[in-house]
Amino acid sequence: MKRAKHYIKISSILGVLIILLSACQELDMEQDTGVTDDLMWNNPTYIDRYIVDLISEMPNGFSPEGFSQGELYGNATDEAENANPWASIQNFNSGNWNSVSHPDNVWNKYYNAIYKVNLFLEETKSTTYETFEPANRQVFLENLAYYRNEALFLRALYYYELIKRYGAVVLVGENVVQDMGDLSNSAFAEGRATFEACANYIIDQCDYLIDNELLPLLDEGADQGRPNGTAAKALKCKTYLLLTSSVYNSSVTEGSDQQKQYWKQVLDVAQDIAFDRVFTFGPYDQFNGTSPEIILGYRQADINYIEQVNFPVGSEGVLTTGSTNPTQNLVDAYRMLNGKKIDEPGSGYDPANPYENRDERLLHTVIVNGSNWDERNTESRIIEIFKGGRDGMDRDYGTKTGYYLRKFLDPTLDLRQGQTSNREWPIFRFADMVLIWAEAANELYGPSNLGESYLTATTLLNQTVMRHGGLPEIMLNSMSKEEMRDRIREERFIEFAFEDQRAWDVRRWGIAPEVLSQPVYKMDITQNSDGSYNYQKMELEDRYFEERMNLYPIPQRDVNNGLTQNMGW
Repeated sequence: MKRAKHYIKISSILGVLIILLSACQELDMEQDTGVTDDLMWNNPTYIDRYIVDLISEMPNGFSPEGFSQGELYGNATDEAENANPWASIQNFNSGNWNSVSHPDNVWNKYYNAIYKVNLFLEETKSTTYETFEPANRQVFLENLAYYRNEALFLRALYYYELIKRYGAVVLVGENVVQDMGDLSNSAFAEGRATFEACANYIIDQCDYLIDNELLPLLDEGADQGRPNGTAAKALKCKTYLLLTSSVYNSSVTEGSDQQKQYWKQVLDVAQDIAFDRVFTFGPYDQFNGTSPEIILGYRQADINYIEQVNFPVGSEGVLTTGSTNPTQNLVDAYRMLNGKKIDEPGSGYDPANPYENRDERLLHTVIVNGSNWDERNTESRIIEIFKGGRDGMDRDYGTKTGYYLRKFLDPTLDLRQGQTSNREWPIFRFADMVLIWAEAANELYGPSNLGESYLTATTLLNQTVMRHGGLPEIMLNSMSKEEMRDRIREERFIEFAFEDQRAWDVRRWGIAPEVLSQPVYKMDITQNSDGSYNYQKMELEDRYFEERMNLYPIPQRDVNNGLTQNMGW
């Protein structure tokens, strides 16, 4: 290893660590940009902070790369429309993105994170802490071994974030290569690997951690929000899920034995997670770091930027920068409490009172006209989205769809006083694993047969339908395999609204060109003289999505340097 090569890079990383972490660490770090490699990799404090920096690269959907804070990716799907017409995410909806520029270009972000992992793993091979007292040295070495295991998981996670966007990518292995500009490096000699090779690399990394029990199944105490063994299983499960899809895996065909083998792997891992009984269902709207359902989350303490841009516009202290407005498309997907769709005969849906007797998750996810809003936990008021109302759609930066986001928000915060609270972005959560299990069981054995599944697809689907939605039980033998497939997809749309699942679900199902090119709708609301309301569903915006957009384009710079571009770009 030529240590001089990484001198500037290490100093830069340390500078970032000092800024981000010095306030929350008891030990001080000298703000010295002349830190040598020997000092860096033999100082427990520096290494502690380095691994925290690696963890900070995990996906944070509250502030995605390339977007403004609080600008959720759901705005690029049929879940939502951003109130700000100039928001960068609007480029996805208009089709105005390409290999040179698009809002979610995380290629460099995650390759840089992989570089930092590989640098850490390479440099700490020779770390001995030999200058420390024996007792302290043993503790430091044990911590270092654990950090190295965390780093292995993080590298696998960062590759997953790449392949779900770009498909097959370059596998750099253990090479310490910072970015794709170094295409002369031997790591890039063979260019992009096959998608199967990329997925198998992630799975192999997870298996190493799982089989050797190198991470605890649960992150507890001070380690909450850090990689854990169940997260490794979840990552393995979701990687196998991509392998079942012909959109990602060109070697697989629908209904083939190969696809069934991948579905069996998905089922086995999801079932194993449930059998561990470490994580379970929690309240549907709990995202403050205390939910028993979050397997791995990105934790942020003392924030309010999500509220600043997503509170109803009539709230005091909000920023007039636009917000995430749920679409009528999403709202219409929530069933009536009797289990019927709103347009089914006998549903009881009342167009003049459209939010009554609906799936309980609707009002936990979406703020509607007439919602109770306990602003600042002291002032209970009624949300007025009708034109001319306090939160009206005709106000500057008012909702464009007739709805505001409710999920994730803490309405108790007084933004005028700068109040903050803790938040956790769900990277993996238990309900996801259960519905993946249901999906695999249905694809393999149909809705009602056990096969080699401990529970039927119908029973598994009922776990979220009944527990979170308050809907009636779905009876065995009430659906065909195709009907169950559609119902599971509907359930994922509802259960994981705004959790950055929808965009990737519709891609792997092969229906993104159909779903994401459909218009999105709004609810136009006016108030009558007697205080009643008129609700009229209207088209808001045409959307644009082509089949080539299933995979992101490889950045043009790296295509110019020899990497193969994705089809259609």
